[in-house]
Amino acid sequence: MRERFAKFGLELHPEKTRVIHLDREQRCRTNRKDHQSHTFDFLGFTHYWSKNRKGNPTLRRKTSAKKFRKACKGMNKWLRQICGTAKLKEWWPTFRSKLRGHYQYYGISDNSRAIERYHYMTKRLVFNWVNRQSQKVSFTWEGFNVYLEHYPLPEPCIAHHLYTLSFVS
Repeated sequence: MRERFAKFGLELHPEKTRVIHLDREQRCRTNRKDHQSHTFDFLGFTHYWSKNRKGNPTLRRKTSAKKFRKACKGMNKWLRQICGTAKLKEWWPTFRSKLRGHYQYYGISDNSRAIERYHYMTKRLVFNWVNRQSQKVSFTWEGFNVYLEHYPLPEPCIAHHLYTLSFVS
């Protein structure tokens, strides 16, 4: 493989490159200690073996822990910048579009838990940052939920169904 890449002037990173056997029997031979060698991260997803409803081994995907932390930190950084300079109604549409974009990219089959967790984390971050704007508490959770009824956030949803090859908008 290295010679083939070198032919085109490319090289493989020695620490990031490894051979992973993705056969169905390999999943059955794995043990807890060696589990990490049978998962890999690619395009922001961790790919791993699991069993489907019928008990057959299948390759699944979930948001990579590294990308999840990066997305939460990025949202926190953006909220820190925007909450001090603009009013809530001014930046709320942008916040909604950021959430929709996250759901569109990470909303694939088998990843609903991760996008629901991201929805919860960002909701909590917004609540905390909005309450830091003044000397007194701006919202209680009840008041924040009433605000969300009038200005709802997009709900986390699966946008790409990998097993049925259909798109849900």
